[in-house]
Amino acid sequence: MMLFVLIFAIISAGLFYAARIPEIQEEWAVLTGSDVEIDQARRGPQIFFILFTLTSPLLLAGLLATIVSIRQAWRS
Repeated sequence: MMLFVLIFAIISAGLFYAARIPEIQEEWAVLTGSDVEIDQARRGPQIFFILFTLTSPLLLAGLLATIVSIRQAWRS
């Protein structure tokens, strides 16, 4: 149960930070049909967010596996 809460908290944090990135806000505006002026020079935070979103589950799984391995070795 705690693992599910942790995973959903990380996903929620990612979505919260995504909502604050102007490029993501522009993409949502385009999807909803609003007129928006797109500035292509500010795509760095968007790329960082995409990389964070793709790699965070893998990093989290690796961290949890390491913690479980250390706890099992400690008990032995």
